[in-house]
Amino acid sequence: MNRPNLTELAQQAWLDHLRPGAWAVDATAGNGRDTAFLAGAAGPAGRVFAIDIQDAALRATAVRIGGLDLLERVTLVRGDHARLAELLPCKAMGAIDLVCFNLGYLPDGDHAVTTRPETTIPALRAALALLKPAGALSVIAYRGHPGGMREAQAVAGFFAALPAPWRLCQHLETGSAARPGPVWWLAVGAGGT
Repeated sequence: MNRPNLTELAQQAWLDHLRPGAWAVDATAGNGRDTAFLAGAAGPAGRVFAIDIQDAALRATAVRIGGLDLLERVTLVRGDHARLAELLPCKAMGAIDLVCFNLGYLPDGDHAVTTRPETTIPALRAALALLKPAGALSVIAYRGHPGGMREAQAVAGFFAALPAPWRLCQHLETGSAARPGPVWWLAVGAGGT
């Protein structure tokens, strides 16, 4: 029997926060897999904002969600996740059910373009302000590339100091000391599961 990977485990946990009509943010759209999952779970009345700094990522996401007939549920946004709150409409403030980040680089893209703590930590702070009181914040950080360990450590510090009413409800590390794998954190607000 195959064990689910970290992304699959995270996506299954997201279902607790994605009812039909949910609003979600994929803050690092990448190749569109998370965006497609979010759009499917949110249903026809839902809205997903897929953000990425790279045009190639947004093109890949558009192709993926277009092939699944989910385009009408998704707003593609080109921009830096550090400006997360500025990239979304005002009515999104406090109305988002789930924000997810899949940190690192675009797998089939320019590996020199990576997420960094200097942009990720402000984005995580902005995500908390965008979320509903019972919303969820999910982050997967990849530690095996240059700068990945430093970013994962910064994210760990962010989750260790979550302000009330937010609480960490999932933390899972993979790999070993010699070969560190990805890490996943999931925080929920008051009343979240």
